[in-house]
Amino acid sequence: MIFVSSEFQSVSTIPIKIELNQVFELKGEFKRHLSPLTIKKLLNAFPIYGRINSYLGKFIYVQVGLQLGSEKPINTFKKGDLAFSPLGNFLCIFLDDALLNQKLNLLGRVTSDNVDILQSYKVGDYLSIKKSLN
Repeated sequence: MIFVSSEFQSVSTIPIKIELNQVFELKGEFKRHLSPLTIKKLLNAFPIYGRINSYLGKFIYVQVGLQLGSEKPINTFKKGDLAFSPLGNFLCIFLDDALLNQKLNLLGRVTSDNVDILQSYKVGDYLSIKKSLN
């Protein structure tokens, strides 16, 4: 029988907490293998706070003060995916499945069942993303 410690699992999966207006809380995770350099830089910049913007109702995003390049970029996303835009310098959460003209660095996904709560945002609402303790 092989035992895998929880410490080993946390090396590739980083739990995060997403808060909308410090009222609604969602859980998510970064998967280090998807964009290891981008994720490392974002974790060093945590916590990320900002006002929500929206792109055509496909995703919400917050500006990030980092200049990062493309890393394994893709343009097809599923509802709940977390991604970073090297061109726009923002971190986004997809509200629905989307095919974009621009390629983004996939980071992970929202793991909470209540991802639809993000549909209730208003432009200018407050979003925070930080490392979770569990």
